[in-house]
Amino acid sequence: MPHEVGGDTYYIKQKVDYLEAITASLGFQCCEQANFYSIIDAKGEVAYTAQEKSSCCCRCCCAPNHKFQLDIHEGKDINSDPVMTMYHPFKFPPCCPICCDIQRGEIIVYDGKVNAYDDDEKGEIISHVKQPVGGGGFHPSFQVWEGKANDDEDPLYTVKGPCCCIGGICGECFFPPTFNVHAAKGDDENVLSEIKKDKPEGIGGAAKTLLTDADNFTIHMPSGANGKTKAAILATSLLVDYAFFEENGNCYLDHSEDGMRIVCRCCNLYCYGCIIPCNCNIPLNQKKDGE
Repeated sequence: MPHEVGGDTYYIKQKVDYLEAITASLGFQCCEQANFYSIIDAKGEVAYTAQEKSSCCCRCCCAPNHKFQLDIHEGKDINSDPVMTMYHPFKFPPCCPICCDIQRGEIIVYDGKVNAYDDDEKGEIISHVKQPVGGGGFHPSFQVWEGKANDDEDPLYTVKGPCCCIGGICGECFFPPTFNVHAAKGDDENVLSEIKKDKPEGIGGAAKTLLTDADNFTIHMPSGANGKTKAAILATSLLVDYAFFEENGNCYLDHSEDGMRIVCRCCNLYCYGCIIPCNCNIPLNQKKDGE
């Protein structure tokens, strides 16, 4: 019997890794650590914990397109057997537009403990989340199926993000994005539920947003959704984080040939699957000719 996700509202909180944050802020982007999430229910209790399994080399060289597995444990006990396993295969970085399957971000949700990462075990697929061909145009989008994804059939839901601008300082500190859940292919403008990136609270929250890739989300499930669908919406929320918010902080030092500078990522523009960063550069010490 597949595990049933029961709640209607969840809060995802990603653990801050301080080693990763410090090295990334100093301009060294080679200490990407495995992600760890707490998934909290409406009562404020930890319903699930999600622990990433991946290769250090792949994280440092290929994140966020790297191959990884998320073991979903019930409650806080990460030593217990997972009640669900979420698997993300390796993907090529998206171009504009994304048209090949190897570029389409996806996450497969298996029931129970499955070692999908090593390709030596597969289990029952609860749900499958995948980017559509073209990535949703100017709206970052994901399609949700119960069971295995099938492009020849309509998805159960389509999750659509804001138009064009997503992430960066503007898109996280001031105008945090909301991903709306629509029926089928998203043609129906009726919003069934939402995945919302939380706005940082206070100076500490702003500093975390600027200097780390740790993010928080609020999830409202579609009315009447069953446990498999709710598992898919949870998986979509985690895929949203990996796809759009796993850059190592929005402010960091850059060591270029012309000298050192502070790079501030104002926002990310989204176009048919391709993410185009809009940065503001603040020079600190420019090298003179002949130096």
